[in-house]
Amino acid sequence: MSGNKGALSALAAKFKGGRAFALAIIGAAAGLALLLIPSSGGKSEQTDAAAAYTARDYCAELERKAEELINALPDVKNCRVVITLETGYKYVYATDQHLKEDDGGARQSDKTVVLADAPGGGKNALTVNETMPAVAGVAVVVRGAGYETKYRVIELMCALFNVKSNRISVQG
Repeated sequence: MSGNKGALSALAAKFKGGRAFALAIIGAAAGLALLLIPSSGGKSEQTDAAAAYTARDYCAELERKAEELINALPDVKNCRVVITLETGYKYVYATDQHLKEDDGGARQSDKTVVLADAPGGGKNALTVNETMPAVAGVAVVVRGAGYETKYRVIELMCALFNVKSNRISVQG
């Protein structure tokens, strides 16, 4: 233990009066504070927040990102993007399937959804896969846009959302 004190005092002497020493002390104090703060179950809060993210929220985020991208083009000052989605989120749930065969040889399938404990108590269906909604169409308004700018916007939207150009309308 005394060897550690000697090493620490040598390290302190090396950084003494310097900015690095002050930063090291602040960093150590912050790390200690994080260890002492009790956990409040942040994992379940993240799960609840993710579950509350709707298709409408997803669509609004796509529109915002598309507008930022289009506004980065030369000759574009202000645009508006509206996106339509084909469907909402699609979920595949874990299932438990039992096959029964009666005396006559007829088979009957009994399929039930697997349930897991929910963070706040109760049960939720166990999700195996979640598919984000696909973009069905994009409408863009770019005031004063010429043919070349409209072409660039269509090209960007095709690449960004993996939709065909006939599903994108750009108006100027």
